[in-house]
Amino acid sequence: MSKDIQQKAHAGPELKQGKLLFASTMSFIVLVVLCGALFPDLLYKAGITTMKYLTDRFGWVYMAGSFIYVMVMFFFAFSKYGNIKLGPDDATPDFSTFSWMGMLFSAGMGTVMLYWGVAEPVYHYIHPLATTGLAPLSPEAAEFAMKQSFIHQGIQAWAAFSVVGLILGYMMYRKGETNLISNILIPWGRDKANGPLGKAINLICIFGAIAGISTSLGQTGLSLSVSFKYLFGTPDSDLVKIVVVATIAIITIFCTTAGLEKGIKVLSDYNVYLLVGILILVGLVGPTTKMFNVYFDTIGNYMNSFFSDALMLPTFAADKETSWITGWPIYYYAWAIAWAPFVGPFIARVSKGRTVREFILGSMILPCLGIFIWVAFFGTIGLESSPEVIKAAAASSKAATFIVLESLPFGKVISVGVVLALFTCFITSINSSTYTLSSMSSDGDPNPSNRMKIIWTIAQAAMALTLMLGVKNGIDLLQSISLIFALPLMFVLFLCIISTFKQFREEFK
Repeated sequence: MSKDIQQKAHAGPELKQGKLLFASTMSFIVLVVLCGALFPDLLYKAGITTMKYLTDRFGWVYMAGSFIYVMVMFFFAFSKYGNIKLGPDDATPDFSTFSWMGMLFSAGMGTVMLYWGVAEPVYHYIHPLATTGLAPLSPEAAEFAMKQSFIHQGIQAWAAFSVVGLILGYMMYRKGETNLISNILIPWGRDKANGPLGKAINLICIFGAIAGISTSLGQTGLSLSVSFKYLFGTPDSDLVKIVVVATIAIITIFCTTAGLEKGIKVLSDYNVYLLVGILILVGLVGPTTKMFNVYFDTIGNYMNSFFSDALMLPTFAADKETSWITGWPIYYYAWAIAWAPFVGPFIARVSKGRTVREFILGSMILPCLGIFIWVAFFGTIGLESSPEVIKAAAASSKAATFIVLESLPFGKVISVGVVLALFTCFITSINSSTYTLSSMSSDGDPNPSNRMKIIWTIAQAAMALTLMLGVKNGIDLLQSISLIFALPLMFVLFLCIISTFKQFREEFK
């Protein structure tokens, strides 16, 4: 392996695109909000129609691409390239493994796990894929429901984050480059990275990032408002939604301006302690043996049918399969790809000193195992509930967890813990998006100014609130825009993979 690669060994001048990206993204936010306010029905119909067309027509691209990401990342991990460090050869990690894992987990799919940990298994239990021939509410439907929940929240989503994070971590800490995603083009020439293609890549990524996180912020506001109504009897009103989003934004500003060590790291550590505490309590008051049996049995089913499930697409029974497949696996993978532009740079930022093998296994395997435990425990409680409770949970995804926990000992305590965890997980996610947006708007500076972080936190909250409260179907509209960007982002991720190959090969010349 090459020994003379040092940090800050630039092959040329740093790329300067910050002003362009900042102005373009702010203009994008204003345009979406104005068009949503002036032409809500037209824009909503256009967004939903385009999203449906892309997922129906190019669903195979999302499925095949997500599968390829997994295979390629495993190749990097277990090949000779796995020993390459994200930094000089003598670099050591900035964070302990515990804190590192906490930040990766919280920034990635933590909120998805909390939101869908009960809602998805009970939905599939009642509505299994028609072509499986499974009877609803049957033991076979329960196994199907658990396996599909593992698949959708599993390794494909994390692979998309890792693809972006690996190349950026390598470029930042081993090559001394900035955090601009367009730096993936440097192997073809620095002029390419700062040319039209590089600028287009950065714009696609930053537009996708702002749409994706603003959608999630709006959905979190809606979900928490319903949660408070269910747990504490507060009204599900606009005022509550505003207070929720404003609280998330204020805490985010405190955390992101405090820096990684004092802000996000501390919050992520507490978040892990909270999640582990909730799981222990659920394990004590729930059907403990059955939950562990479900966990290991479903992992076996997941691994046994991984290849067929990873590439499941509508074929000769498309009329019965298309809506389910596009609405579940394809939707999940597209959503993960839309999140990759802001989760990837963040996990790269906190992974200095890790080897390629550590980075990939730590960002792909370990978070999945944690999510699987949560889904197995909470999903089992959901599937063991009475038919009436199951149907009520399936009908209200936002309140599903609280409906199921109502009859469990210490159910109210666990529910409050889940709400707190949803807060902390999402604050870590919006911290990662704020970091990425601020960094890209500062020419890829890995330590952007607090002023820029505050601006982007407020911009994300304002966009989410405006579309959530002031535009009919505003959050669904923003969601469709985010998923539309997922298709071109897939090809950006393929460029990330090719760039990684080229640069890793240089290490051994």
